[in-house]
This record gives sequence, C-alpha cells and structure tokens, in this order.
Amino acid sequence: MSPYGNGPAGPEGETVGAERAVVPSSGSRVTNLIFFTGKGGSGVTTLAAATAAHGAQRGMRTLLLSLGSLAHDGDGADLSTVLDHPVGAVPTQVDGLLYAQCFAPQAAFEQWYAKAVTRVRTLVETVGLTPPDAAELLAPPGAGEPLALAEIAAAVDGGAWDLVVVDGPPLGQALRLLSLPVSARDWLSRTRPVQTQAARALRPMLATFAGLPLPQTGLVDLTEALVAQCGAVEEVLTHQLSSVRLVATPDIIGLDRLRSARCALALYGLRLDALMVNRQVVEAPRDSWSRGWAAAQQIAGEQLAEVFAGVARHEVPYRPCEPLGLEELAVVAAAAYGEVDGLGAPGRAPEPAVAKAGEGYVLSVPLPGADRRAMGLLRRDDELVLTVGPYRRTLRLEPVLRRCKIAGAVLRNQALEIRFVPDPAQFPAEPRESADAAAPEPPGTGAADAAAATS
Repeated sequence: MSPYGNGPAGPEGETVGAERAVVPSSGSRVTNLIFFTGKGGSGVTTLAAATAAHGAQRGMRTLLLSLGSLAHDGDGADLSTVLDHPVGAVPTQVDGLLYAQCFAPQAAFEQWYAKAVTRVRTLVETVGLTPPDAAELLAPPGAGEPLALAEIAAAVDGGAWDLVVVDGPPLGQALRLLSLPVSARDWLSRTRPVQTQAARALRPMLATFAGLPLPQTGLVDLTEALVAQCGAVEEVLTHQLSSVRLVATPDIIGLDRLRSARCALALYGLRLDALMVNRQVVEAPRDSWSRGWAAAQQIAGEQLAEVFAGVARHEVPYRPCEPLGLEELAVVAAAAYGEVDGLGAPGRAPEPAVAKAGEGYVLSVPLPGADRRAMGLLRRDDELVLTVGPYRRTLRLEPVLRRCKIAGAVLRNQALEIRFVPDPAQFPAEPRESADAAAPEPPGTGAADAAAATS
C-alpha cells in the first residue's frame, strides 16, 4: 500500500486513482517541502534525487516529484535514469520509504476539466451547446503550470508524506511557476468585480427573455474557486516548512540570473534555505590545465559567496562519472549534507516591515541582490506596485501608510526602504482652541505686567 492517498495499491507500490484536491493548509502541517531549481544542466535532478534519498534513509516518508514535463523539451524521463528505476505518473515506490512521481500535465488537465465543466454544464447545455469530453481535448499551452502547483499542494497538505522534494524546471521557468499564485490571484481579484456586476446586470434580462434561473453565473463561481485555490497554493509555498533550494555550478556565466532569482524569491515571500554548488573541484590539481580550471572556480565561488551572503551553502565535489542509482546518490548526499538530514531549520522569508521614522514612516521591503536600475515603484490607491526586473508584485499598504505620501526610496542593506510622510489632506490639523491654550502669553498680558500697570 502506498502512503499516497487512499486508493488501491498497484504494481511497484503505485496508487491508482488517488484523488487530488487543493485544501487549505492548516497549522498542524507536518510535511516539509523543498523545491529544487537552478540553471539548466547544473544537476538539479541529481541533487533533488540525492536529497530525497537522504531523507528516506533517515526515516522520512519521502516523495520525489519531478516537473521535468514542464521544461521546454517536455522530457521528464531523466528522473528514471538518475534513480535507475522506472517512475510513473503516480507515486512509485523506489526503495523503502522513497517514492517518486513524474507529473503528467495531460492527465492532470483531464481531471481538472471534468470538474470545471460541471460548473457551467447547465448554462452551456441550455443555450444548445454540448461541452466536449475531456478525452477529446489536448491540454493547452500553459495549463501545466497551475496544475503542477495544485499537485504539489495536494501532496503537501494530504499529510501522507514527511518530506516532498520537487525536481523543478530550469530557473526562469521555475520562478514564473512559483510566482503564479500571486500574479494569478491579482488578475482574478481585479476581474471579479467586473464579472459580478455583469452577472447582476444580465440576470434580470436572462430571466425575462430566456427564463433562465441565474442566481450566480458559472464563470463567477469558477473565478471564486480559482482565487481560493491560488490562496491555498500560496500558503503552501510560503509556509515555514517550505523552502526553495538553488543549484549552481562554480561558473561566472549565470551568476546574474542567480542574483536575480534570489531577489525574485524575496519579492514573492519565498524562503531560500540553501545554495548547492555542484561539481566543485576539491582535490589539488596536478597539471596546469586543471589548476587553471580550479582557479577559475575559486573566483566564481567567491562571487557566489558574496551574492548569497547569509545563505547556507553545500558544496558537492566533481565526480569522475555520473551518479546513477541510489548507492551513488547516497555518496552525493553524504558529501553535501554530512550527518545532518539536509532539511535545514524551519522559518519564513523576511517580510516587509513598517517602522516609525521621525514625523513619518519607513516601509522596508527585503530585496537582496536587487539592481536599482531595473526597479520601479508605483502607488495606486491603497496598493504599492513594485517592479524588480521582469518580476512584479502588488503590496497592500498598512492602514497607517494609506494616509501618507511617498517621499522617496533608497536601496540599502539588501532592502528597499520607502519613506512615507503624512498627507495633510488625510491628517487634519489640531483644533485651534488647543493650539491657543498651549501657546505662550505675549508680553504685557501676564499677571506681573498687569500689577505694574496699576501701580
């Protein structure tokens, strides 16, 4: 019997027909989540598999979930090669407490479509249309990303695993995937009022001319459900037991992307728990070519240490052959983590904070590695739109800041410090009576002056 879901166990410990649904994360969550990503070809799959095997060896029920099907080549077969074991679209037992799964976008889309179409089937069939069957459709481009996030959230919130390790897509695509809950929720929240108004306006007309009972349109209901799912997935990703782990090689090329990735993770409130430097030359080279290579790696390593100051770092030595199979992966994990479990301490990413500063306030937004030349700041009513390179997030202002104006911003100490000053139109002046009572008396009106005048 597989620990995943309640479905019947199939061959190799597979669970057939397990139900996957996103449920809000609760305070009693016990599942750790580590999302691996990095520059393409840096060894993300290998290190994710080694970490998962390392956790299973230490008594944790572990699921290794590959999102290789989301990569540009759409190939998720690398995990089977690395593990030296077949891996299917449902959790497959590899060894002991270690299970592995390759995310299948088409199967996930068919399952989602079957549920979504039930929300609008009555309306569609009333106007003479028949929705196509899920088996007739091919998952459209871009559908795999939100479905993959739902798969991660279901695995974490299901409670069947102690550790879920995600073998994520390459860096750029992974960041778009991880930022999707925030960006999608913003989009849906802005379209929801329009849809609600349209539903209210069309309801009397449709009831009169078509006789359709329409207390709520299926589109509005579907939007509400999607907003709730975005919030649930965001809660899973930002939980104190969730983290992102970057994989890099000691090379200068790609350093700017890693710096931008650290900043993007902070922008979206995602915790970066460690940097894994793969293929590090640790033995003293014997020939001039190898010495030159080691020197170049040392220079790149120093720059990585500067960019990722304050972040835990694990070095993985360069090996003469590819680590394939659980025995080789155990050697890789031992070199990276030693005797510890490799999970790291739980915690949350630093959050924006408001502090009093003189007559105004300062909003500090953590943005390590940000480049001020690629930043933008926009105030829109009670929201702040912050742009960092290709990434953007809308922050809702604290009540005290909503009555203030932006006076300036500076990038300092790995954070963007935004200064606010009270808006005179929002902060009324003190009553004149109290001001007059507090003012000092002018000469000639005091008691001593009055006594001198009468003498």
